[in-house]
Amino acid sequence: MKHVKRFFTAFLTLSLGLMALTGCTVGEDTSSGSSAASESASASVSASVSDAQSEGLTPEADATANMTLIGIALAGTAEAGDSLNGQAEELQSLLQEAGFSVEMAYAEGDGSTQSLQLNAMIEDECAILIVEAVDADAIDSALTSAGEAGISVLACGTLLEHSAVTCYVGTDYAAMGAAQAAYIAEALGLDAEDAGDETYTLELVVGDTDVDRLIYEGAMEVLETYLTAGQLTIPSGQQDYGDVATADAAGRTETLLTTYYSGGENLDVLLTTSNETCAAALTTLHASYAGSVYPIVVGAQCGLESVQWLSDGFLAMTTLSPEVTYPEQVLTLIQQIRSGEAVEDCLTAGETVTGDNFLELLVDTGLYSVSISGEVTEGASQGAEEEDDTDPGDTEEVPMVEYEAEDDLDDAGSEGE
Repeated sequence: MKHVKRFFTAFLTLSLGLMALTGCTVGEDTSSGSSAASESASASVSASVSDAQSEGLTPEADATANMTLIGIALAGTAEAGDSLNGQAEELQSLLQEAGFSVEMAYAEGDGSTQSLQLNAMIEDECAILIVEAVDADAIDSALTSAGEAGISVLACGTLLEHSAVTCYVGTDYAAMGAAQAAYIAEALGLDAEDAGDETYTLELVVGDTDVDRLIYEGAMEVLETYLTAGQLTIPSGQQDYGDVATADAAGRTETLLTTYYSGGENLDVLLTTSNETCAAALTTLHASYAGSVYPIVVGAQCGLESVQWLSDGFLAMTTLSPEVTYPEQVLTLIQQIRSGEAVEDCLTAGETVTGDNFLELLVDTGLYSVSISGEVTEGASQGAEEEDDTDPGDTEEVPMVEYEAEDDLDDAGSEGE
């Protein structure tokens, strides 16, 4: 840069000298002569600056605009293709096509490994980190280091509650909770004109993760209106997240039933927040519930266990996590960050799954299959390809199992006698 400054100083001195020799003074009409001199001078300066650039004395104005290094820290393994719903390599290609350099690492399910990988990316001066976390606690210090270094962090797939996280790309879990609440209100007719003064009982069995908390918050934001109006009541009095969150869903459900419903009191609604909490709560409920009317049980994040309960008719509804298009959404957010725009979480809502649309959303799409005996397994049935070649009229649809609560409970009671 000093060389360029010296060049301009020398050029300015030479120009003033030429003006003195030719007798140019301020105020004289020198348009024709000055125009030619200006063009010549411009050409000379341009050539000299070009030479300076070619010699590496000064960089081009935007030479580094497309050289930003992006670090991608993934939870799974490269071979399995299980990171970002199998979209990790697609994301890498899209970023490279957009002109970014990419440093990608797979943690293979180990939080300590991912922490080391993130620290290495910080040392390499990555401008942006895309993180699919294995364990939020394991990478806490690495995220803190990224924040201190001024590095933008995009959490993908796995929610990260950390001050260094710029935004989150993934599932709208609060919307899942809101969908649960909407289903409960519709099933009980709470918004109907003839709703009357009837009060329904509700209990909450919530997991203890950040995702469970978001689902809980989304549901309670909607249900609060009905609780305040007295249409819903919680006999246990346990409503705050700290009171209802647990890592032992079966134990909490058992405690609720033995403490508040052991005398045959009816529980109208049981809200759970994950596949695990739902399956554990339902197992306990099915074994220990003494009421005469089986409750409406709602779940979220449907997995194999809860889908089996749904197919059997004991789970009223659950939610299907959406297929998030990570590559396009992440690229958009990165471009916004680089341009200085404000960025917000990019959230995709899931779908409500009930007995009415179970086959359409889960079985017809190949996510799950149901045998004639009613057993649910992951993936499409082995005979799916052959069935596609047959006349739809010749195939027999697997029926949903209809659950008659009172009859089944009476039968169970008589067997115990």
